[in-house]
Amino acid sequence: MERDLIAESLHPDSGLSQTAQRVARFIHANRALALASSAADLAQRLGTSDATVIRSVQAMGFDSLSDLRRTLIASLSQVTTPASALCRTMEEVGPDLDDAVSAILRTNADAIHALQTSTTRAQVAAAVRHLHPCTRIAIFGIGPSGGLADYVCRVLNRNGRTSFVIGTTGRAFADDLVQLRPGDGVAVMAYGTLYREIAVLFQEATRLSLPIVLITDRISEDDVPPATVIVSAMRGKEAHVALHAATVAVMEAIAFALSIGHRDGTIEALDRLNQFRRDLERF
Repeated sequence: MERDLIAESLHPDSGLSQTAQRVARFIHANRALALASSAADLAQRLGTSDATVIRSVQAMGFDSLSDLRRTLIASLSQVTTPASALCRTMEEVGPDLDDAVSAILRTNADAIHALQTSTTRAQVAAAVRHLHPCTRIAIFGIGPSGGLADYVCRVLNRNGRTSFVIGTTGRAFADDLVQLRPGDGVAVMAYGTLYREIAVLFQEATRLSLPIVLITDRISEDDVPPATVIVSAMRGKEAHVALHAATVAVMEAIAFALSIGHRDGTIEALDRLNQFRRDLERF
């Protein structure tokens, strides 16, 4: 089996400086993003310089960024299932409980840190502006993202922004699609590659001229309808167990900003919520 110099760089005895280890952790956790990034892009996300990124890559054992990209392409070509991702994570973390907790918290912290760039802030602001005029907002999520979609809808609805979840799979998804109508907006959480439900959703949203926001780790603008606003959010380490801290942070930022942009309606809706609670307490 070919050595994975990126993963080896994470070992405590790798001999890398703290800065180089930080670069290595980011590349390891965000392999698809790193593959599509220049040294300048990586530097901006990490809050460092191009030269530091290049020196760190060389310290990891690569001759150049091109050499790194060849390794990234090879690693991304491997098929990953939820079971293999979990096993890979467990093997890397080891059996110690404290190490496991620390590893997951560190990965989530790195994902949140990667959001704190001017690029991501601009993406989130663009998403809010895109959805703000909509009368209703459909939130799409499948699997664990479906639970996040339900949570975001609850936040939006209690703040006076009508929203609903779509995200059943197969033929049943047709029942979700018939709910869409002109004036709606669509926020989609999708990772990896496009699948049939998203393809049909994009088709219908385009037909109805609905604003689309996509939260993703690697789906590019070439694969989505024109004018789609894409917000980049990593889902843990590449080919490892999926984590959702970055997705939650992005969706909460969008929901909060939409509420701020609809301040009077938000306050009125929360007043009604409190009144209903008082009414319920009297029974």
